[in-house]
Amino acid sequence: MANIQKIENKKEPSYKIRISCGYDLHGKKITKTFTYHPDACLSAKQQDKEAQKYADELERKIRDGINLDGKKIAFEQFALDWLSRRQSSLTFSTYKSYEMMLRTKLFPYMGTQKISNIKLPAIENFMLTLVDESSQSTISKYKIILNRIFKDAMRYGMIERNPCDNIELPKAKKKKEGLKFFTPDQVQAFLDSLDMEFEINIKGHSRTDDTGKPYSVSDYVERHTVPTQLKVFYYIAVFCGMRKGEILALHWDDIDFVAKTIDISKSAAKTQKGTECKAPKTATSVRILPLPDPIIPLLKEYKREYSLYRLSLGDKWQGDGNLFIQAEGKLMDLSTPYQRFKRHIKQYNCWVEKHNKELTNGENKIEPLPDIPLHGLRHSCATWLNHIGVNVLVISKILGHAQVSTTMNIYAHGFQSQLREASTKMNADWEIRTGKPTANRVAI
Repeated sequence: MANIQKIENKKEPSYKIRISCGYDLHGKKITKTFTYHPDACLSAKQQDKEAQKYADELERKIRDGINLDGKKIAFEQFALDWLSRRQSSLTFSTYKSYEMMLRTKLFPYMGTQKISNIKLPAIENFMLTLVDESSQSTISKYKIILNRIFKDAMRYGMIERNPCDNIELPKAKKKKEGLKFFTPDQVQAFLDSLDMEFEINIKGHSRTDDTGKPYSVSDYVERHTVPTQLKVFYYIAVFCGMRKGEILALHWDDIDFVAKTIDISKSAAKTQKGTECKAPKTATSVRILPLPDPIIPLLKEYKREYSLYRLSLGDKWQGDGNLFIQAEGKLMDLSTPYQRFKRHIKQYNCWVEKHNKELTNGENKIEPLPDIPLHGLRHSCATWLNHIGVNVLVISKILGHAQVSTTMNIYAHGFQSQLREASTKMNADWEIRTGKPTANRVAI
């Protein structure tokens, strides 16, 4: 049983915890001492309870044979143990991201160093190695993971202070790229392009038949069109501003054709078991949006195709009502919409280039579409809404942002023009009310 002693006359509450670890070869009792700092906002009784929970956890660690001596355990060993313990509380993508950050950058730099030997200068020197090739947000992510690791090391009494406290992050040399999106005119061109057919010239090549016998294939032409379900995906992304995971998680029950609404209550994400649907990160991500009219005929057309396809598969059907599916009806893979989107933009731009070369003098050329990421369709929706004067609060609710400030920060480029327009309207109203011209119209 741990011995817990509250330390009085301190600026902040603290407890000294002594835990018996058995006896050495000479029969001398081995005792480890730890210091615990509870939340100062808790009552005295709550602080005692938290200290007891902390002591129980330490005893369990020692009983399970986990080394809590910061002078003996290396950063890599502790960090791997930390990541394993935290896995259940992290999303799969965050877990994989942390694992990559540790193995590619942190372990090569400080993996063999003992936990207790790593101080603030070492952390700041590591951050300096990132400035040439990393964005400021990436550098901040390394601070977050290191802070969490050392915070746990301090909780276990392995170190007295967190070396990430008071850290000063360097400024990244790599500038963060601006948002990539379609303008309203480009949105129209993109949606129109979804109905086009593209001819792809395939050069002759060798193949192998089912028996293993090689044979040659001559040059041929493939005709590519966008499947209806992907057209629906891209229309929803453009008109509703939904995230990729939110769109992929949609079921037919989420579409109300009578009320013309779409219910967003879940998101598809990678997990250890594969792609699964789960609740979104924030409560504001759960929302019901109106379905713009251009989507509805396309959705109805897709539902007819979907129903006929399901009947054609019979017992082979493995779906459960997902809108976006693989061949046997299971949920579409997370990477499919992105890969097909990038391929479509490339095919369209190749067609534009060929088309423009065939034009004679005086004919207007067609502009190619910018190479934006799939998430850029969500940005395109927000930019379009801003362009037509939709209130920022409404845009924020459509996007499912937790705070309006998030919307303002992301789309500051668009709101600047609205600020100027608001100022112009105020100037005009002032002239009407007072009969006096505003300063920018006073004759010099």
